[in-house]
Amino acid sequence: MKNRRFVNTILALTIGMLTASCASADHGHRRHNQEIYASYDYNVYSDFGRVVAARPIYRQVAIEVPRESCRVQTVARQSRSGDSFGGTVVGGLVGAAIGHELGNGRGAATAVGGLIGASIGNDAGSRSTVRYRDEEVCRTQYRTEYEQRIVGYDVSYSYQGRIYQTRTDRHPGDRISIAVRSRDY
Repeated sequence: MKNRRFVNTILALTIGMLTASCASADHGHRRHNQEIYASYDYNVYSDFGRVVAARPIYRQVAIEVPRESCRVQTVARQSRSGDSFGGTVVGGLVGAAIGHELGNGRGAATAVGGLIGASIGNDAGSRSTVRYRDEEVCRTQYRTEYEQRIVGYDVSYSYQGRIYQTRTDRHPGDRISIAVRSRDY
């Protein structure tokens, strides 16, 4: 009974959200169509206004400035040298012989003894040397700086004896293109 009520509640919520989504999409579609038809208004034409003032709009912007710092550091490098193959073979044979004796001739003990002996022989057959070298180690750190940047312009322009204002993202120069609606409709 509880599961059925839960399923019915989820189903009702889903249908409600779907209906609201469709209504919202239809409203947006009608509004978009109205904007398209308004842009085809044949009573609108382009003209130019004379720019009276163009005041820059500033915003403070954070900039990450990289700074590289380097230092010389002594680094240890370990290297192995020597004949590790010969040590591996000899160690494997000795280990297999000891495994054979301890395991009373069983194959598993012989194999395990051989593997352990080969590992020990490999380590004994090679020598490890440590060499020290000076290396330059660099790392980049970032520092935040703030600066004022122009993000647009508040423009005042004159058209047919009246002053109008608009905002542009670039400096318009001494004249600005405007859309004018004719009064003949």
